[in-house]
Amino acid sequence: MNNSIEEKINKQLETGFKVSASSVMDKAFEIFKGIAGFAILAVIIYGLTSWILSAILGIFLPTVEIDQDELEAISNSGDITAMQDYYKDIFMNSNFALSSTISSLLSSALYPILYSIFVMARKFDQHQNIEFSDIFVHYKNGKFLNLFLVTLIVQIVGSVGFVLCIIPGFVVYTMWLLVLPLIIFASADIKDALSYSMKLAFKSFGGFFTVLLICLAALFVGLLLCCVGVIATIPIIYILMYVLYKEVVGFSEDNSDEISQIGTDIYKDNPYMK
Repeated sequence: MNNSIEEKINKQLETGFKVSASSVMDKAFEIFKGIAGFAILAVIIYGLTSWILSAILGIFLPTVEIDQDELEAISNSGDITAMQDYYKDIFMNSNFALSSTISSLLSSALYPILYSIFVMARKFDQHQNIEFSDIFVHYKNGKFLNLFLVTLIVQIVGSVGFVLCIIPGFVVYTMWLLVLPLIIFASADIKDALSYSMKLAFKSFGGFFTVLLICLAALFVGLLLCCVGVIATIPIIYILMYVLYKEVVGFSEDNSDEISQIGTDIYKDNPYMK
């Protein structure tokens, strides 16, 4: 992990800090306006790739067919035991278990495409050009494995949390809001990313939780606006996480140099931006 970033985090944990959710939201929307094109393109590429792979998976591993008439009959009967047995049979089906496992692995392997939005946001802050190749930056910068594994961990633990009366799920996603940017910008390993994100979140849990609620609200609005809305709101969620990291942790000079290597200064290269 980057030493200077680790020192900043420890200092924040010692002195304490406050998170202004409204400030985070305002700055996130400002960045979104600057990177919307490439950010939305990343979401589209992720969606199309995921759909194609899911279709191929469905050919080789047919999904479990659900008898709607039987399910409706059980629901109308009010027999909770029968309902539990019905879903238990589905979940225990070998095809369902295998296809669900493979789908989760494929999804986690594709998520770094969306995580490129963090790099886009950072390059925007540094007045650098965003390029098409940035969408795939995490497949070539040596951080793919950590991002892949931490995605699986957060998904699994978060899902278990929601099953356990919903509230634990919100706690999980709140305390791990900074996991991804810590890996991307601070070169943290999985253990440090999970640990420091949790410590920082509990230091200002109210602020972190409010940011999470804003993310969920953005996603809800996107769902109301169907596909177009979701495509636009997904980048906003990642930008909110980026701004939260920027406000709480910040960046080191070493990190700035690293980002500079994959971009150019838009003020220098574009005469209209001078």
